[in-house]
Order: sequence, then C-alpha cells, then structure tokens
Amino acid sequence: MSFLPSGSGALVFIAFEGQDADASEAASSLAKDLIEVWDLSDSEILDTDGFYEFRFSEPEIIRDEDGTATIAWPGVAVHRGHLGELPVTVIHGHEPGLKWREFLSLVLAEVGDEDSVVLLGGLHAEVPHTRPLPVVANTEDPGLAADLDIDANGYEGPIGILGLLGVACQWRGVRAINLWVGVPDYLADSPSPKAELALAKAVERYAGVEVDIHVLEEESRAWELGADELVSLNPNLAELVKGLEELNDSADLPEASGDAIAAEFERYLRKRGREK
Repeated sequence: MSFLPSGSGALVFIAFEGQDADASEAASSLAKDLIEVWDLSDSEILDTDGFYEFRFSEPEIIRDEDGTATIAWPGVAVHRGHLGELPVTVIHGHEPGLKWREFLSLVLAEVGDEDSVVLLGGLHAEVPHTRPLPVVANTEDPGLAADLDIDANGYEGPIGILGLLGVACQWRGVRAINLWVGVPDYLADSPSPKAELALAKAVERYAGVEVDIHVLEEESRAWELGADELVSLNPNLAELVKGLEELNDSADLPEASGDAIAAEFERYLRKRGREK
C-alpha cells in the first residue's frame, strides 16, 4: 500500500527546530532542503506570537550586505507546491514553549482530512557514526502500520510536540507516520548531514517520493571523516565508538538498531518528564 494521498489530498511534512525533536538539526535541515529542491514557493507565515519563551527560542539579528539589521522572530511557516500533480506541503519552524493545545490547533488547521502527514524528527542515541544511522518508522494507526509494515506506536509517558501531532492526526482520522533518525550522542553539538541523508532516504522509502539532494552524499562523507579525526584524538571516545560498533555489528536482526533507537527515545522522554 502506498502512503501517498489519494484524490485531492496533499503530502504534508512537519518538522520543528528545538531540543526535543531535532537532534543535530537533521529534521529541520531536511525540511529546509525539501522546500528548496521542490521549489515550494507558495509560503505563509502563521501567527505564532505568544507560543515561545525567548530564553529557549531566541530571536536572531540578520544583517544584509550593507550591515542593516533585521530581526528574525521564532515562528512557523507553511510552504506549498507540487511534485508533478501531487500537492506537497512542508510545515517548518520552531518548537513551541507555551500553549501547546492552541499551537496544535493552529498547525492542524493547515492539514486537510485527505492529506497524508510525515512527522520528521531526530534523536541523539547510542549509535556509532561509522555505521548507517537507523531510522524508526511508526504510526498511531494500527491499520496503517500493518499496511506499511511499520510499528504501531505503543509508547506511554511524557511526549513532545511531534508525538502530540501524531495522536491528534489519529483522532481526526488523518493518516500520519513518524520518522525518527538516531544520531550519535557523542557528536551532540554537530549538525549531521549523514543523519539528514538517512532521514531523506526514509522519506523516499515510506512516502514514495524522490528526494534529490545530491550534495548530502558528499557532505555526509566529509562529516564522517571529520568525526573519525575527532575520535582518533580522544582514546576514551575511540573506545566508546569501538564498543558501539561491536554492539551494532553483533545484532542478529536488521531491525535491531531501529528497536534500540525506539527504546532510547522512550527512555529520553521519560527522563525528560521526570526533570520537568
């Protein structure tokens, strides 16, 4: 079964920048690249004033060539276009800090009942940078899970905005899947094109559309070489990576790494809930 919408429905991608859903900027970078390579030129900025704590989502100063400053406030934009005859929407912006119920309603107002939604996320986890980075695919809809041969989400506990959107889509009867890529936690401060590439390939596999971002292959190789050099300079880190490689390579099943990411995600959410 294809995840592509039928009739007049659109394929909708949603990703947010922030600490809970965008490890190593994998999801937000992919959203920005999809907007560019698919030429989604029809854009709308949503009225998201009041949803942000500026201690965590700070405004930025941007200067043009003559030094004139403008202020970029945190927010969310909706970008629309077509891939051939297929309507495509990318909703991208900053993770909210306040009034999540209102925020959910605002975002879901941009999603039609006939649309198919792909929620993009990234999670730092115990995976080595030297191996393919795993992507977990799941959904709140058991029937859709069976049709697409992915996991039905059975998680209980604290949850972030992407998880809430997945549940809200299920309540509304809108088809939605979650794609989460695992990225090495020992490279937490580094944007990861390799993670973005893994997420892009998962989009191609599960959403059935082509993601033609050639530069990601080259950037991924450069990122991995840089990580190799960093690890070689730190014996403790080198030992950690060796252990992660052994765990990865000894897995009996191909999906084992994905299961590990899913378990890591659940541990992270529960820890996050205890810290609040």
